[in-house]
This record gives sequence, structure tokens and C-alpha cells, in this order.
Amino acid sequence: MCRATLSFSKMTALIGYPGAGKTVGLTYFRRMHDNVIYMVVRKSMSTKEFYLEMLNEVGFEGDAVDTSLYNIINLIVTKVKLQSGKLLLIIDEAGKFKPSQLEYIHELRDQTEENLGIILAGPEYFYDNLYKWKQKKVVGIPEVFRRIQTFETLRDSKASEMRAICREMGISDHLIINELVRGCENLAELMRRINDYLSNGSID
Repeated sequence: MCRATLSFSKMTALIGYPGAGKTVGLTYFRRMHDNVIYMVVRKSMSTKEFYLEMLNEVGFEGDAVDTSLYNIINLIVTKVKLQSGKLLLIIDEAGKFKPSQLEYIHELRDQTEENLGIILAGPEYFYDNLYKWKQKKVVGIPEVFRRIQTFETLRDSKASEMRAICREMGISDHLIINELVRGCENLAELMRRINDYLSNGSID
């Protein structure tokens, strides 16, 4: 999903219950690829603060604190277009978005759709809120909803997928992998076990 969104400059919404492994998978993809920008929505962020952080993430080195939101978004667009290849923007915890923060996503999308893929990741209520705001015609939300090309819902991870993650994390011993995976309910729990094992050699 991440690779397709990046390669084809898509706009994707990733929906999954807390603990399903959204953040685990997204941060892993970010670590493996230099052309990925990863942001987390914080409830305390204003709209301008969110896009200022995005501006910093795309490599802007000046001081834009006193710049208008319109110009901040234009600076982001310019930085994205100056990149030599395609970029992927991952926005995690999108369920914390206020409509006022989301309404500018379609503006960013329209100006960068040739070389910027966007993933909006959040829990089930993120989709519920999007749909509710769309039905109520909240400013900017119907436009955002139309631009999302794919809604991906995370399913429970299979044991084979968990074993593959263990191997990708550098664990090759089959007995240890089986022990790590046994009884594991989701990717968040698996990553906790893997990190504990890599840190101190023990499996809880």
C-alpha cells in the first residue's frame, strides 16, 4: 500500500483499530526509504502549526513563523516540486484532524499530485468523521473525500506476516521467531516483543 501510493502518487486513507499496527508499518516503511516524510497529528496543533511542521519536514530552512498560511502551503508545494523524484507524505493519527486542518489537504494535493503520494492514517472514527463532515458539507471536506482514491482497512495480521517482520528485523532463528509470534494478537504487541528481545535477549 505504501509502495503503490508512492509509486503512483496516490492519495490513500489507511483505517485500522488502535493496536492494529498502522504506526508500526508506516514508521518501518519510513525507515527503509529516504523519500518518505512522516508526520503525526497532535490535538493541540493549530492549522498553521501543522503546516509549519510540514514545511520543516520537506526541508525548508528559513523562518516562516510570521508567514501566512497561504504562503506556507505555496512554500511546501515549491519544495516538493524541486525534489528529484517522487515523495510520500504519511500523516499518522489523522483522526485528530479538525476540519479546518483537513480542508487545505485538497489544495496541497491539487498542486503536487504528479510527484507526492499522501497517506492519511487513523482509526475507524477517522473515516466516520470524514463521512459525517462530507454529508454535512463542512467546508473543504467533500473535496478531500473525493480526492482519496483508496480506503484501506487493516485486517488482523497472519502469523506468516509476523514471521516475515521478525526476519526483516534481523531475527533468523526459527525457534525464537515462533516464540515471538506465539499468542501475539497484533503488530504493536509483536514490535514490543521484538524490541525487548533485541534489547535484552528475553521474550516475555
